[in-house]
Amino acid sequence: MRDPIIDFAVRRVLSPVRLGMRRLELLARLGPPEGTTGQPAGEPVMWCHDDLQIGLSGHGVVDYIAVEPAGSRIAPPAPIQLGPIETPTKDTLLRGLASRGEAAVECTPFVPDETWWRVPTSGMLMFSCEDGRLNNIHLSSRHLGGGTRSASAPIGT
Repeated sequence: MRDPIIDFAVRRVLSPVRLGMRRLELLARLGPPEGTTGQPAGEPVMWCHDDLQIGLSGHGVVDYIAVEPAGSRIAPPAPIQLGPIETPTKDTLLRGLASRGEAAVECTPFVPDETWWRVPTSGMLMFSCEDGRLNNIHLSSRHLGGGTRSASAPIGT
């Protein structure tokens, strides 16, 4: 079975979620979010589904997808049909990317001295905890929906 996190890093899709989806399509596929940032209509908003964070532009278009594990297991929402999976380490992710003919390069996109990894072909950004476990893997596009994401949800591409 293919690794869904490596697939996400390479293909830019965490089935059934993808950049460019409209709010109603996302709602139909995942159901209502567990929580939101609660911003007013017409503003960017974040939807939380277990360990999945989804950003919607002010125009209701998915422009940010992130997996942010809360511990040693990733809990994707039920419609993704993965069940809990072990949170990969940075080394596991890098090996998995290499096995698919992909590479990742170190970068400091947000804070000096905070090293992230970027997959150049997909624009995916990854950050690991001190113990090496994945802390965040995300993809965003400032070109979707005509809006930009706030400082609390950084732009990856």
